Amino acid sequence: MPMNILVAEDNVFTATQYTKALEKNGHKVTIAKDGEECLQLYDSELTKSEFNTLEKNPFDVVLLDNNMPKKSGVEVAKEILDKRPNQRIIFASAYDINSLLKAPGNIPETIEVLEKPFSLNAMISRLQA
Repeated sequence: MPMNILVAEDNVFTATQYTKALEKNGHKVTIAKDGEECLQLYDSELTKSEFNTLEKNPFDVVLLDNNMPKKSGVEVAKEILDKRPNQRIIFASAYDINSLLKAPGNIPETIEVLEKPFSLNAMISRLQA
């Protein structure tokens, strides 16, 4: 089933690889180059879909790098979850997200971690799970 995916990744090469792999699998991909742009794109899509249903998230999944300019992935995740607590978020990161969220063992169910390095196939499998 095709998904609408928001990817926040500041590395252009990595973002391009994600986009090619995801679109090849039939998904719609929106790329943000930093944390602020990610939130702007999320809010813009949220505004469009808000009138359709309050239950539906604007993206099926948000794929976040943590180490980005302007706002970190953790900051972005917290802001998104304040707006939509059931938004599925996957961190593509080598960082310990538990410690970054300052909530060891208490991360919301909607947050997943895909530890770098990973293959594109592993990323697609996780997204489609």
